[in-house]
Amino acid sequence: MQPKATSTGPVNDKSGFCELTFPAAGSKARPLVWPAMRPLPGESAAVAPPVKRGNWIWVNLWATWCEPCLAEMSLLGRWTKGLRAGGNDLDLELLTIDAPENATTLQGRIEAGLPGTVRWVRDEPAFGAFLDGLGVDRTAAIPIHALVDPGGQVRCVRVGAISALDFAAVKGIITGR
Repeated sequence: MQPKATSTGPVNDKSGFCELTFPAAGSKARPLVWPAMRPLPGESAAVAPPVKRGNWIWVNLWATWCEPCLAEMSLLGRWTKGLRAGGNDLDLELLTIDAPENATTLQGRIEAGLPGTVRWVRDEPAFGAFLDGLGVDRTAAIPIHALVDPGGQVRCVRVGAISALDFAAVKGIITGR
């Protein structure tokens, strides 16, 4: 079942969950442009970003040293499973901005289990350019969330942690209700 995304206007966000919203088409649309990635610890090549598959993509920028980022991982996992169970095609992409010296800690987090596909942003310039593409100030603190529609357009950006009260807003954005 394909989610019903609004076609050109802002996303359905009556709750104020999104700090930034963008239309799916037109001059103000923002296609998702993935940052350059580095290989995960123990891997010889970076995990390639997903190609457009017609799914919503939830991009979460996080790091192993970010306490709010780690605290929301269980919510991200439960919500992703719940939305999928409700017939919504959704991919959770976890983009870490950890520095190379944190590779061992990152590897431990990955081995302990995370709720989505982990990718490692190559460096500070790649991270900065990615934030520019999302319309987010380069000094913004993580976690940062972006909801990308099935057409590859960034529709909603939130800077800051999520809470249990935000599920209805996220569901409304993804389902268009």
